[in-house]
Amino acid sequence: MKKADSASEEKDQYILELFQTAPKEAFRLLFDTYHLKLCLFVVRFTDSFEMAEDIVQDFFVYFWEKKSYRQIKHNLRRYLYTSVRNASIAALQKHNLLSMETLCGIDMQHFMEDIEKGEEEEQKEEHFRLLPGKLEKLTPQERLVVTAVILENKKYKEAAGELNISINTLKTLLSRALKRLRKEYNLLSLFL
Repeated sequence: MKKADSASEEKDQYILELFQTAPKEAFRLLFDTYHLKLCLFVVRFTDSFEMAEDIVQDFFVYFWEKKSYRQIKHNLRRYLYTSVRNASIAALQKHNLLSMETLCGIDMQHFMEDIEKGEEEEQKEEHFRLLPGKLEKLTPQERLVVTAVILENKKYKEAAGELNISINTLKTLLSRALKRLRKEYNLLSLFL
């Protein structure tokens, strides 16, 4: 097993155990660990970062209110990704953005392989090493937003404040940048 996978699994197990004694603390840790990753995953379905955020936010609210953490015995990561994938499909169908014909054409196995396998650590390091060159293709504002939110892991409010833009503008720029990176370089999996 890879070192990164092992550390991730240990953290997931710690979160599950923490839910038994300190649910609020566990939920905060879960949210901080997975919120952005899940949003980036959902963008694959929605092509809208704003819609992806809404879906993930609704999932977290449901997860907390229904105490869904009590049902998870192992493999927290798979549970989270499967849940938001299903929520994404339901939301797209609800808004008539995804037909059953289209749904049948989606390669779900590809998404699940990304969740289960992840990339080799050396491959990720290579992607991150090459990423600054790929960011050069973005507009200056998009580049600043991606750097702040993705690479520096800053909160939207903090990044927007530093860049002197509104949070909505930041979200729009991030969504556009991620679309462009995904389309031109197939880089979305880099951030998962």
